[in-house]
Amino acid sequence: MKQTVTIEEKKDGRLIAGCDKSMCSSCKGSFFCTSKKASFDVLNPKEIPLDKGDRAVIDMPPGKTLLTVFMSFGVPLLMFVPGYLIGRLISPSEGVQLLTSLAGVAVGFAIAAVFFRVNRRKYTPVIVEKEERDV
Repeated sequence: MKQTVTIEEKKDGRLIAGCDKSMCSSCKGSFFCTSKKASFDVLNPKEIPLDKGDRAVIDMPPGKTLLTVFMSFGVPLLMFVPGYLIGRLISPSEGVQLLTSLAGVAVGFAIAAVFFRVNRRKYTPVIVEKEERDV
């Protein structure tokens, strides 16, 4: 998935970028998207000369994008079931089952957080080119 971003900051050898908000109006998922409001790190392995305010094209391969979505939402959702089953073993009370189910979801989010912390560089978008401005 390629996307145009604006370089917002260069800090300690890191590049921090933000999405081009004008593209969000045509996106079907813009209601759920949090990248409209957030900045994120990008890698520049080709060492393309970029300054604050420059526009660049980033790339995140579709396989990595799908795995990111699965780890962020699928794993916590899947952990709901073991949490529920553990709750059924502990108590017949629906309240306990609900609490253990929610604890399972929390464990799923924790697993995803650890996964992304360990694999941060592998799942960070990469700058592929600088977008030249029309004059």
